Amino acid sequence: MTTEPPHAGALPMLGGDAIRALVPWVDAVAALAEAFGAYRPQPLRTGLVAGGADVLVMPAALGGVVGVKLVAVQPANAARGEPVIQGIYVLIDGERGRPVALLDGAALTLLRTPAASVLATQHLARPDARTLAVFGAGPQGLAHLAAFRACRPELEPMVVARRPVPGERLVSAAVGSAADVICTCTSSATPIVVTDAVRSGAHLNAVGVYRPERRELDAALVRRATVVVDDRVAAAEEAGELIQASRDGWSWDRVAGDLADVVAGRVTRRDDRDVTVFKSVGLAVEDLAVARLAAQRAGLLAVS
Repeated sequence: MTTEPPHAGALPMLGGDAIRALVPWVDAVAALAEAFGAYRPQPLRTGLVAGGADVLVMPAALGGVVGVKLVAVQPANAARGEPVIQGIYVLIDGERGRPVALLDGAALTLLRTPAASVLATQHLARPDARTLAVFGAGPQGLAHLAAFRACRPELEPMVVARRPVPGERLVSAAVGSAADVICTCTSSATPIVVTDAVRSGAHLNAVGVYRPERRELDAALVRRATVVVDDRVAAAEEAGELIQASRDGWSWDRVAGDLADVVAGRVTRRDDRDVTVFKSVGLAVEDLAVARLAAQRAGLLAVS
């Protein structure tokens, strides 16, 4: 007698609350550090625009496990009071080719992106950094605040946003740009952080945009900084800050390395006055690292 694989509708589902309970921020950062420690190039995501939403398909493989995220990003939902990011994630046992779980794709996105920023900050920010500025009070901005509060509690947080954030210090862009660590978490088409406002020795995580026509940092800041990306190939396709800077005289040869290089210690800040930038477009392997850990802790996937 043969055992039929479960129908997709019968797969266990891990929702956002379950994922966050299974993978606290510190563990998410550790999972990404492990993944980038063994990083191999992955397929680029593909997608299309439908009804104003970016609909993206993101596959990845890691340690015999495969995952595919189908996610939709609809900026217009903010005005409707609906989630801007929505999606589903399928986790697959690569050895058997068998789906083992479904996970909330939006929850993964809002967990792994801040975790990557924290990971980059741990390696690239000055040891004496004491202030954190987050540009944007949307889901990613709030998630970054939560991640840094859990992983870097010594950083005093400030928020630059168009609306107040309960319990947070709202400051002007000029004050925010003078912070030791800056996270830009907006969908801006024009720079919101310019080089003249950034102090020497600052570290920036630019994570909000992943389209060539959009950018959160100006070209002068890109030229000034030691730039690290999550993946060189992905950045060349989607990192608007770098793509536009390259049209203004900056060379791609100046990318110091990727996050795997940072984790391995091959790329560090040059000195205490160096301005460092981690430009992230978001990688499928980051989702998989967190999804795999959540499924293992939920007893849905064997621990390798």
